Amino acid sequence: MDLNYHHLQYFWAVAREGSIARACAQLHVSQPTMSTQIRKLERSLGHKLFHRVGRGLVLTEAGKAVFRYADEIFTLGREMVDAMSDR
Repeated sequence: MDLNYHHLQYFWAVAREGSIARACAQLHVSQPTMSTQIRKLERSLGHKLFHRVGRGLVLTEAGKAVFRYADEIFTLGREMVDAMSDR
């Protein structure tokens, strides 16, 4: 399985924002698109990443682990871009 970084970015945004609607506004995508991309990531990883609690979303244990990896991946990506900008 290859990792789809767009799916991971959508997941990361929702996890950070705590809301699909806020993540959609940040990334300028529709809610159906965001939900579909997160479902695809869940299918590819074989784990649910969020529990619905009322109107909110809470990370599952698998979601917490994926969030830590995603946070590191995107932090390293920003560092790489910054390092290349300084050259």
